[in-house]
Amino acid sequence: MKKAKIYKNGELITANAEIADSFFRRFMGLMFRREIADDYALHILPCNQIHMLNMRFPIDVIYLSEAGEVVRVDENVPVGKICKTVREAKSVVEMKCFAAGRYGIKRGDTLKITAE
Repeated sequence: MKKAKIYKNGELITANAEIADSFFRRFMGLMFRREIADDYALHILPCNQIHMLNMRFPIDVIYLSEAGEVVRVDENVPVGKICKTVREAKSVVEMKCFAAGRYGIKRGDTLKITAE
């Protein structure tokens, strides 16, 4: 997968991100992984809905508009859940559970994802 950095309102929040932009990488997402690092993030695009099938741990999900504006934040999404479609979302960022709160990510913030 492509490596990336994620900035929130211009400030670097993680340099440990990957981009899933092919069918297979989007489909696989974080399934079957045993764990992820505290600062890890996966940017999935295009995407406006996720599922937690075959996951081993809960995650935070940040839904982004085409411009990178946060349109929804779901924290502590449990294993096995199928999330509702977020129509205005064009991509999602999946992070370790409670990372969104730790980074202060909320609706209306802007995330910029830059591929390396």
